[in-house]
Amino acid sequence: MPTSIRQSDPCLTRHEVASPCDKPSCQLASEMTTLTLLLVEDDLVSRDMLLMLIGGLFKEVIAAADGNEALRLFSLRRPDIVLTDQVMPGLTGLELMDSIRGSGAKTPVILMTSIDERVLLEAINQGVERFIPKPFDFELLVRTLNDVARAVAKERLLEQHRKHEVELLRYRDAYNSMQQESARRKERHVVRHDLRNQALKGRGARWAINVAYTPHDIMCGDGYSVRRLFDGRQLIFVVDAMGSGMSASLTAMLTTSFFNYQVENLHMWESFTLRIFLRRFQEYLASILLEDEVLSCGFFLVDLVREEIKTALFALPPLLLRGIDGSVRKIRGENPPLGTCPTEIRVGTLSLAGVAGLLVMTDGVSDAELKRGGAYREVLESEYRAAPTLHALQRSFQAATDQDSLDDLTWLHLRRLDFPAEWNWKGTPELTLAGLGRTIREFLAALAEELPLGEEELDKVEIILTEALTNALEHGCLCIDQDRKAMLVLKGEYDDAMASVAAPPGAWMTLSASLWRGASQPMLQLEVQDSGPGLPDNAMKTRADTTAVNGRGLQMIGRFCDSLFTDGPGGHLIILKTLQGEQPHAD
Repeated sequence: MPTSIRQSDPCLTRHEVASPCDKPSCQLASEMTTLTLLLVEDDLVSRDMLLMLIGGLFKEVIAAADGNEALRLFSLRRPDIVLTDQVMPGLTGLELMDSIRGSGAKTPVILMTSIDERVLLEAINQGVERFIPKPFDFELLVRTLNDVARAVAKERLLEQHRKHEVELLRYRDAYNSMQQESARRKERHVVRHDLRNQALKGRGARWAINVAYTPHDIMCGDGYSVRRLFDGRQLIFVVDAMGSGMSASLTAMLTTSFFNYQVENLHMWESFTLRIFLRRFQEYLASILLEDEVLSCGFFLVDLVREEIKTALFALPPLLLRGIDGSVRKIRGENPPLGTCPTEIRVGTLSLAGVAGLLVMTDGVSDAELKRGGAYREVLESEYRAAPTLHALQRSFQAATDQDSLDDLTWLHLRRLDFPAEWNWKGTPELTLAGLGRTIREFLAALAEELPLGEEELDKVEIILTEALTNALEHGCLCIDQDRKAMLVLKGEYDDAMASVAAPPGAWMTLSASLWRGASQPMLQLEVQDSGPGLPDNAMKTRADTTAVNGRGLQMIGRFCDSLFTDGPGGHLIILKTLQGEQPHAD
């Protein structure tokens, strides 16, 4: 439709019309020169006139002769503003805008049309940015384009700011993630467990120490340390800094670090007693705590030869002591939390004679909210009585508590590995893969007669035994070290080697098993011994890569058992697994 253009100032020449307007209301937005305009006009004369008038105001003006061509050019060039006539062949101006909006674009559209209430109402409903009534003058045209250009530039600036904020948030998240990982590395470095996965010799019995340490976030107020002393005893520290946030986290890390420092320098002391150790710790604590801060913690000097533990408990939850007969009793601390003022410290003595296990925990465990309401301390004693291992107790804890409201959790379990068993089994496998398979089948048949188990449970025991016995055969009896195994696997010669390599004279392997029913759930203890040198020192500490050919057997065992320990010298693996009877369970 031809467009009538009226010059509001009769003195304007053609050249002056094409220049920027000097009137205050017609000052051009500098942003216009950075934008692209799509001009849609079917009348050739009107289109050329508009191009002459506004062509120099924009970075680029793209012209279209009808709505269909305009839609094609819009999809191809993505202009910043659309200035379109309403009545055209093909698509009308409103139909063009509807197609533009249908593509998801929010490009502002200026509609050139004569006054028609029906068209104006429809345009308003569709969200047309501005109208240019016909006939219109140049000043109105430039002012309208100015206003829309400023709005486009403002939105573009806001979008840049939003992108900048998103980048800043990403940078902040990346920085926070880096700091969190750094803090977690520091926490893992400060806490110590000299005896992880090791069986400890006592008087007539072996023992082991399990620790489960689960910080709630990077500002963890818990800490622990399990150290082997120069005289063969063990000294254990568990701390729960009261409060939350950075202050509690710093207190936990500082006190755990100082504990480790003292242990590592005990050889310089003229004499060592737990009381002297505690007095020095108390002096250090007074120098780092604020006046309103206190510390919950526990010290345990374990002497397995004498079968006793010296304890000093400061506001920790009560200890749980399990007897070999399955009975459970609470041991409450006699000391208030430690603060800046020196106080008299009471040290107690626990006898380990007739004891199957000792459970220590921080208040994140005892205060955890039950799903049914109340605190976990209300059921902790009965839960411990039912669960023969720390792993089994944690499963019960997860099932009973609200996992979204947990605090820092630290569990420490000192447990006996030798006690009177109601059922024992022992086999000596032939040193071949076929011989191992026969021994495993014989054991599973004997176990099923003693204790009916579900298929899933039997499958897990079979996996554990297959991995443990195969590991003992290849590394212990056949002396195939990790490098040689990797080479054989990569060359595809592993199976042939296992079938053809003969065990050296004197090589042997045994499988021993026992059941303990001192808890509500029976516990299976498996021991695999071989004539080899035993596992490398880092075998239990290093997690194997998923593509590695070595180390994944131990991970598989760990996945399906409760606990895994080594007992030296030589190859000796001790495996504990809670059994669920005929009710298969999920790990």
